[in-house]
Amino acid sequence: MNEQSGSFFALSAPMRELTRITAVSLVLLIGIGFAAGLLRPGSMDPLMVRFTDAAAEIGLYQIEGFDLMITILANNLFSLLLAIAVGLVPYLHLSALMLGLNALLIGALGAWYQTSGRGLFAYLAGTLPHGITEGAALVFSCAAGLYVCRATTWAAGGKVEWRTVSRTLRECLRVYTRFVVPLSIASAALEAFVTPLIFSRFL
Repeated sequence: MNEQSGSFFALSAPMRELTRITAVSLVLLIGIGFAAGLLRPGSMDPLMVRFTDAAAEIGLYQIEGFDLMITILANNLFSLLLAIAVGLVPYLHLSALMLGLNALLIGALGAWYQTSGRGLFAYLAGTLPHGITEGAALVFSCAAGLYVCRATTWAAGGKVEWRTVSRTLRECLRVYTRFVVPLSIASAALEAFVTPLIFSRFL
């Protein structure tokens, strides 16, 4: 039973390598975003306006409970699937761009909480419960997207056959269903039911 479970969640060597690189990159970029936000606090205000406007567009401020969970889950699943799909575009490594933008935003939001007087502790308390699972899902999706992009780039350059892209894409879709989807469900549940309770104690 344990061997079957291990096989179900096993990753290929290239996917493991890219996952590690992506995870380290996420942490470093969050730190860069946080530092940039502290150095230029006023520059975060337009970012916060765009962030709140985007949340309002998908109705996050008008719903709660299970409806909020489903909305968050649907939005995250689509975005994370897109992070894999953009890997089909060779050479550009668009998944890395998506990782970078999300990581910088996370760090910048932390800096905004600190400089606006709300406090970094409030941000971490409200973000970490769902942020850990959401961050892990982001890492898996972006790593998978980079894996697909590697295959399409090599195929476009004649280094491998195009059927290699098909095999790689199937592997990455398995990563999506076995890792990203469960992590996203957990994250959406925490963000819908736990995060509002935590933030209500600080804001």
